Amino acid sequence: MRAVTIKISLVIVFVFIYMSNLVSQEAVIKGIDNSELAFPWVGGLDACQFGALDLDFDGIKDMMVFDRRGNRLMCFINKGIPNVIDYTYAPQFEKYFPVLAEWVIIADYNHDGKDDIFTYSPGFAGMKVYKNVSINQLAFESVVYPYLTSFQGGGYVNILATNADYPSITDVDNDGDLDILTFWALGGFIELHNNQSIEKYGTADSLDFIKTDFCWGKVAENEENNELFLDSCLFNKELFSKKARHRGATFQVRDFTGDGLIDCVLADVDYPNLVLLINGRTVEEVVFTSQDTAFPSDNVPVHLFSMPVTAIIDVNNDGADDMLVSPFDPNPLITENKTSVWLYLNIGTNEIPAYQLVSKNFLQGNMIDIGSVSIPLLFDVNGDNLLDMLIGNFGKYDSSYYAGQVIVSRYISQLTYYQNIGSANAPVFKLFSEDFAGLSALNLRGLSPAMADINLDGNPDLLVGCEEGTLIYVEQSHNQTWIIKDTNFGLIDAGMWSSPQLYDLDQDETVDLIIGSESGKLTFYKGTLVSNGIQFQFITDNLGNVDVTDYNLSYTGYSVPWFFKIADNNLNLVVGSEKGKVFHFDQITGNLEGSFREISSLETLLDTIIPGFDVGARSAACLADIDHDGSQEMIVGNFSGGLQLFNSSIPVVPFIRHSTVNQVFEIFPNPTTGVLNVRILSSYVGKIQLSLYSISGQEVYRESIPPYQEQFQIELKGFKPGMYWMGVKGSDFFEIEKIIIW
Repeated sequence: MRAVTIKISLVIVFVFIYMSNLVSQEAVIKGIDNSELAFPWVGGLDACQFGALDLDFDGIKDMMVFDRRGNRLMCFINKGIPNVIDYTYAPQFEKYFPVLAEWVIIADYNHDGKDDIFTYSPGFAGMKVYKNVSINQLAFESVVYPYLTSFQGGGYVNILATNADYPSITDVDNDGDLDILTFWALGGFIELHNNQSIEKYGTADSLDFIKTDFCWGKVAENEENNELFLDSCLFNKELFSKKARHRGATFQVRDFTGDGLIDCVLADVDYPNLVLLINGRTVEEVVFTSQDTAFPSDNVPVHLFSMPVTAIIDVNNDGADDMLVSPFDPNPLITENKTSVWLYLNIGTNEIPAYQLVSKNFLQGNMIDIGSVSIPLLFDVNGDNLLDMLIGNFGKYDSSYYAGQVIVSRYISQLTYYQNIGSANAPVFKLFSEDFAGLSALNLRGLSPAMADINLDGNPDLLVGCEEGTLIYVEQSHNQTWIIKDTNFGLIDAGMWSSPQLYDLDQDETVDLIIGSESGKLTFYKGTLVSNGIQFQFITDNLGNVDVTDYNLSYTGYSVPWFFKIADNNLNLVVGSEKGKVFHFDQITGNLEGSFREISSLETLLDTIIPGFDVGARSAACLADIDHDGSQEMIVGNFSGGLQLFNSSIPVVPFIRHSTVNQVFEIFPNPTTGVLNVRILSSYVGKIQLSLYSISGQEVYRESIPPYQEQFQIELKGFKPGMYWMGVKGSDFFEIEKIIIW
């Protein structure tokens, strides 16, 4: 008979009550080289724009980071030490910003010393403006909605700005107010909208524009590729055809050559490079007469898929503006994900900049970032009574190629393993493997992990979902040896992008299988004990009538389920989704054939700054007590490949608490047919209480053992076959082991 003894510290039951504070930074994360990450739980980065503004009113420019994947805003405080890059994550400032979408530009348009916000206006193909009205704390006031206009052809109309274009907002004519450069809607020509604030009112505090140039710089963009034609204008019929279409571009306008003339750095959709257009005429008449297609050509040229966007910011506090570069393409399946923020330090001056590449993962290198999409699982992988982290992903960037004139990027999915090397009360997660169990060899995308002892040999195994919708069974044979046994486990197919959870949903003491998928719904397979383990039988593909798809956005939902219990023994459920919201449901217990109820949003329950508990696109959540403080934490993944950790004061059921003493007792035989022997291994001499709990957490048996009794036997005949927890409690310890009754 096989021995099955597993030390365990899983969270089974908790109550939702007031939850404290913001995003946690308490759990330490270390890289594979044992270096500690400065701000691990920020949530990852993918396609970012950057702005410099003073967040805490100390006179030092701090940094705002906007990731268009899920429209995530992050704030970092700059310590301002000369020639030093030192930023601290500061989420407490994020709540003061307005809702931003697709792109954002920080610029002080009224010259009051307070940086304002220009951002995309969804639904209007234009831009809206927020004025910085901060006094004692950061504050913004809407001054332009729904879109900014300019005088064009006899009237004021919208300044076209799409979600695929990053405009330039700068003083083009050097008259003291900010002008706007955008691309023409139908083709590759640049339009200048000149600000008339100084001319009309003598101050820069107005946003009054007139379109003064239909072909600024006398440059045309080839609509079939990223080729640029110099000294070409709108009416060059050889360049313009009925096929003309504008696909997207980004601007950065300033003097890059030190001749006192304004130049332009341009990027095009589907291409990884920056092109420097050099002004060969005058301040008043900008004409681009030469170009550098490998900018910055005096160092490592930018090569970042796709459509890189730049930010000119003094990152290291030396007085010279540096350059940050990140992808801007709206297509989320293009970017280099883990290395998508390049930092070029300016080793020259502001008048004659010289950019030197120093990092391809600025800020990313100090946070958990496992690629595109992160799906976390908390589980004691190595059996040391400490919860580890196993994280699935859509994939890690591998390479890009062109199919015709369209870029296609290749991603390979893997599981990332962070082992908890800390203590019960002070978790420290160290990166041990970026390809746990060698699953990258399957060349799949969308690996999503679940763990349980499926073959009942005492070692937890893996079930992994994937893009294909099937499940991969990875068996742990012994001593952390993982073997891919089946790439189509049980012939189960719950739909594309399967995301499983193993949980005793029907509370019959046997683990069941619940699978989320691209459909946004949940599929339920009932688990049954058989001679060689657990077998799963299909029940429904519309469990609880849960559907997290937002049909106003798409026809896909990408549901990721996590069931758990509250203190009254009722089941609850959180479900991650494509739109980024983490949904919350109850009315599950005794209602598996009915409809679950969606209940109040998690920001109320978690007391978090995140509105609607939207953590960015493709959310995925799990909950557990990682630091054994008696309360739960929630870890949430997103499209950008990072994780966010939320503290709480949700209590853990007492029997889940553990002492730091290992191997207080042993039980045998296990599995058992009804008679169980218990042997106390320590020199403990006090009274001991022995309890048996169902897998759902309900105490079903209790017995007190007199002092000094080292071994005793209990009768378990009459109990329903299945899995149970055996708890042994003394005055200063409490340990649990899993047992199986046949």
